[in-house]
Amino acid sequence: MKKLVILAFALAIASIAFANPATIDLSKAFNVASPTKKAVQFPHALHQKNNQCTDCHMDAAGGKKLKAANGKELVIKEVKGTANPLHKDFCWPCHEKKQVKAGKSCTTCHK
Repeated sequence: MKKLVILAFALAIASIAFANPATIDLSKAFNVASPTKKAVQFPHALHQKNNQCTDCHMDAAGGKKLKAANGKELVIKEVKGTANPLHKDFCWPCHEKKQVKAGKSCTTCHK
């Protein structure tokens, strides 16, 4: 019985690890055909370590429905320049709240 519990736990951990990528290329995730800056390689594993899933996602299981700073579902029609919801309603408010060093500097994320 003990081995069965250990196996179930290991499978649960493995499924979480495989279901959630460590890094996400945001230009691909948001269909940015010609980025004007280097595409953000979003460190998902780092964010998972420091946040709860529902800090960013509408659902505790994660997924593609993201939560805007106002708590409503983030709606992104186009990501171009800095005047878009991804910057203004998602990343920057969180970086400000968590006091991320240079959290609104282009080179912090676009490396």
